[in-house]
Amino acid sequence: MGEACCKKAFTSEVSPEIFSASEFKPYDETQEVIFPPKLKLCDDLDKEYLVIKGKEVTWYRPTKLKELVLLKQKYPSAKIIIGNTEVGVEVKFKHCIYPVLIQSTQIKELREITVTGNSLKVGSSVTLMELEEAMRDHISIQPEYKTRIFFEAIKMLHWFAGKQIRNVAAIGGNIMTGSPISDMVPVLMAAKTKLNVCSLDGFRQILLDHTFFTGYRRNVIKPEEILVSLEIPFTKKSQYFIAYKQAKRRDDDIAIVNMALNVIFKANSNEILEIHLVYGVDEFPLPDDVPGGMVNYRRSLTLSLFFKAFIHILKQLQIDLPHINQTPLPKKLESASDTFDYKPPKSSQYFQVVPKDQSDKDLIGRPIVHASGFKQVTGEAVYCDDIPHINGELYLALVMATKAHAKIIDIDASKALAIDGVVAFFSAKDILEHNRWIGPVYHDEEVFVSEKVTSQGQSIGAIVAVDQITAQKAARAVIIEYEELEPILVSIEDAIEAKSFLPTTPKSIKQGDANRAFSESDHILEGEVKIGGQEHFYLETHATLAVPKDTDELEVYCSTQHPSEIQNLFLMF
Repeated sequence: MGEACCKKAFTSEVSPEIFSASEFKPYDETQEVIFPPKLKLCDDLDKEYLVIKGKEVTWYRPTKLKELVLLKQKYPSAKIIIGNTEVGVEVKFKHCIYPVLIQSTQIKELREITVTGNSLKVGSSVTLMELEEAMRDHISIQPEYKTRIFFEAIKMLHWFAGKQIRNVAAIGGNIMTGSPISDMVPVLMAAKTKLNVCSLDGFRQILLDHTFFTGYRRNVIKPEEILVSLEIPFTKKSQYFIAYKQAKRRDDDIAIVNMALNVIFKANSNEILEIHLVYGVDEFPLPDDVPGGMVNYRRSLTLSLFFKAFIHILKQLQIDLPHINQTPLPKKLESASDTFDYKPPKSSQYFQVVPKDQSDKDLIGRPIVHASGFKQVTGEAVYCDDIPHINGELYLALVMATKAHAKIIDIDASKALAIDGVVAFFSAKDILEHNRWIGPVYHDEEVFVSEKVTSQGQSIGAIVAVDQITAQKAARAVIIEYEELEPILVSIEDAIEAKSFLPTTPKSIKQGDANRAFSESDHILEGEVKIGGQEHFYLETHATLAVPKDTDELEVYCSTQHPSEIQNLFLMF
């Protein structure tokens, strides 16, 4: 490679700076930026009533409440879209098709936040971040006792998905979705929030209480009605409000159980006038077969969260009403109401100035920037999906097993092949015997399962079509007839009991004399450790683009950590 060899790029005279600003070109105003500012500043299209028609879906964006009401009257089953955080998941992962979608983000009445009477009136299309900001504003200007609901709502919003989701997800969508483990619904329900809905028949007001939800993801709002706004009341001086959420992890996770408690006392007294206790669970009391399991743990949580709230309010009463003779709280219980708080982790990159006599080839301690770092943080990195489509390009979608342990009786791809745009279907019978077996180390897995599946998600075949949507739709149309087999093994213990072992086992890695090490040890601890395997959080999903060249070559773009193995696999075929 001569003087251009990369090994000669590193010398002992390395600057302690990560990069030099002189390496970058100066900003040129004539260059097109990533997002043209004119598109950000121009809102002409935002003021228009838009209709976009596709093959299966028609999308409406009205700009007035009356237009929205008329659309809902005409299409009562239409889905109203705001942040698309729920419908988007249903369409992408559950493959739901909604013929009519209505976006309501341009309607004034659904976007306003105002104070009306003794409540904060919030439009149903207001995002969770906008709601949080409005509540913070009121906390800063109102007496503490008036904003106790707001304070707890903000605490709950902190654990509500990620900030990018809260920037687009709307409070109305959270209510109408009707999830029993919703983070905000228990808070709003315990707060005695009122909902304003309208239709062609006019407005009506509904109290968000135990009668609102009529079943899983169902409520009393009629199909032709629109949730316009909600009214969250300010609290009184003798009113106390507390909310908790328990999840498997602190941040961005679905609640196992959440709870909100609203207690109103008689003025200057510890006599309770009203109490509203709401739990966010699937059913109450919890049946043994409740979705999500952990029945005993969740039953215990319902009691422990209530006790935690009881201690919290009792401590507040002792502070606010010192003149009332109350039984002192035992010392050992004082910390029961404390919440777990932690500061966001911070990180820094450290490196050292290496000695002058350190070898040029020794990179330890040197501030070497990742080869693709700048491209990734600036958005200039090109992934498979960024590569422009090539003329005649086809998309391959896998047909995967839906059973955990079953014999394949029949594969019928006729319906899939009848879909417009589908080119072909491939299964195990289309692969030569000597090419059937693959694997990262041991070639003991079939490319496409031929006879028996041993886990859900195993590849049974593949559809090739003109684009991704068509291919994936056709893959779901392939009908697999199974004969379910026993036993279904879901743990190592199950496999041991059934004597189900891989034919190439056992394999072991040995180094040293373990028996001698134990015999010479002063202490031996015995136990059992279970570690759940987790897949990485890849920056890019697995994708491959293969481009035939003029000769018998293929140019392959692949998101892989093992390019040589990919090359060998291509050579097999």
